[in-house]
Amino acid sequence: MAGAAIGGSVGRSMDDLDRMRTAATLENVRTGVSSTWRNPDSGYRYTVTPTETYETPSGPCREYTINALIGGRTEQVYGTACRQADGSWRIQN
Repeated sequence: MAGAAIGGSVGRSMDDLDRMRTAATLENVRTGVSSTWRNPDSGYRYTVTPTETYETPSGPCREYTINALIGGRTEQVYGTACRQADGSWRIQN
């Protein structure tokens, strides 16, 4: 999942670790439950919450919110990601 596709400064602030944690949250965390971490290199904090899960003919999709604390400012992103055949998650919007 490409961080830049997540949107705005939140996507640009994410490194590979953050993108991996986001994908793991989409894969493993129940709807409505948040996963929070602090990136040890950047100091940025992220909270990813899957808000809805639904099935499509090509597999599961999840709507989510990301709350990020970047440089002392809080930003929020809403989006949808769908699991691909290879197990990765792709941002839909």
